Amino acid sequence: MENKKSYYAIIPANVRYSKKLKANEKLLYGEITALTNEKGFCYASNNYFANLYDVSKTSVSKWISSLEKNKFIRIKMIYKKGTKEIEQRKIYIEPLLKKSSIPIEEKLNTPIEEKLKDIYNTKVLHNNNKEKNNKPTKSKTPVFDEIILKAFPHFVALFPDQYKPKSKAQKTKWLECLDKIKRIDKYDLREVYNVAKDLRNDDFWQTNFLTILKFRNKDKNGIKYIDRFMLNKASKERPKGFYNVKGIIDYFIYKSPANGLNELGAKTKGGDLYEFHIKQLMTTSEFIELKQYIENQN
Repeated sequence: MENKKSYYAIIPANVRYSKKLKANEKLLYGEITALTNEKGFCYASNNYFANLYDVSKTSVSKWISSLEKNKFIRIKMIYKKGTKEIEQRKIYIEPLLKKSSIPIEEKLNTPIEEKLKDIYNTKVLHNNNKEKNNKPTKSKTPVFDEIILKAFPHFVALFPDQYKPKSKAQKTKWLECLDKIKRIDKYDLREVYNVAKDLRNDDFWQTNFLTILKFRNKDKNGIKYIDRFMLNKASKERPKGFYNVKGIIDYFIYKSPANGLNELGAKTKGGDLYEFHIKQLMTTSEFIELKQYIENQN
């Protein structure tokens, strides 16, 4: 059994006059302060306190729970590595410098008690802060999905060595750019790669497109280069009628509730349009070509 200590016990005013604590709970608080070591915690067991006060371990457990519930102490369990078996329990006294809800000002009677309180508060606050500061901080290194990581070396290979990212910070910027193109701009990175490859083979752009970061820069008209390049590519591949719908976002195929046939719909900034409306916006040949194109995409 742990030996009894003869250190000073400290029971501050907010504990002594608390209406939420029973007398024995206040006494136990004082005992915990007396047993708190130089590291700022008490490791005495419930069995130790039960023998000390000649009560059951159940009673001690209730007292400790009450002190913790009312935020006078803090409990930390240390488990054996790889198991749920408790190896040690640490009881920390919560700092006494918090404002007390008790409207009674504590006045200590002797310089010894005053000094003891100062030393005790400093020690507990120091060790509590030290423990908080020693907690591992979360890594701020960004995490990218598998598609981004696989696409990255292919994009890098398009550029001469002097323009390839070399430092970790430069590589992170390129990865972040690809992530934003995929996640925010909503472009397929395979299509973006093909555009980048065409730009690197273009007489003008091979000396003006020297980093993928340019994709998310804006031209003199305030349009992002990624949108400009992708639109130019799409306009060469898509049917003539593709852009006849004002504010077009995308087209889709849906099953008509009237006849059960696949019909053409369009998502626009103003809402959805259906086949009947779309037909009014283009010639018959343009509509047929567009519908066949969208069906082949799906």
